[in-house]
Amino acid sequence: MAKVEFLLKSKLEQITISELKILKEEYFNLLELNKFPKPPISGNAVEMIHYFKRKDEINPISIGPYKNITPFEAANRIASDLVIINGLLKLVEENKIENALFTLLLGTTHIKEKGDFTIKKGDNEWEGEAFNVATSFLNAKLQKTKSKWKDNPKLKYILINAEAFEGVIFKSLDERVFKVKNWET
Repeated sequence: MAKVEFLLKSKLEQITISELKILKEEYFNLLELNKFPKPPISGNAVEMIHYFKRKDEINPISIGPYKNITPFEAANRIASDLVIINGLLKLVEENKIENALFTLLLGTTHIKEKGDFTIKKGDNEWEGEAFNVATSFLNAKLQKTKSKWKDNPKLKYILINAEAFEGVIFKSLDERVFKVKNWET
């Protein structure tokens, strides 16, 4: 089974806010260029499962910045990527983070003891997690993230799509949580 190929050309390590804006533009251009394929018209259950969850190894498709991916995988990755990209831009805007460098781990890239993104400012370095989640999974996903980082004080931000909080009441919300509005634009 061939691996998923990442089509984004922008660098993801040690980038400035200007480079992050350029990355966002390239990302959205790839979303426009490589649209999701049309699902089967019949609505047949087996056909739909194959459409959503099976790769075509002979004719791999590209969706957004990913090649050789299923629509299901692409939707999950793209939704989280957009929370990271737009969340960081909004975080900079609202918290006046200046002269910082950002490293993004888009898709399913994982580095031990690193989050989905890193913010470096001078000698300080903070980690961040980000996810795009349905309201019904918000609490479980947030608890899993906090548990993963419970012994590591470097986690400074948890970026989450704002609509996941609709109708959800927290007695107290972790101060590291940043609700990302309009993550899809």
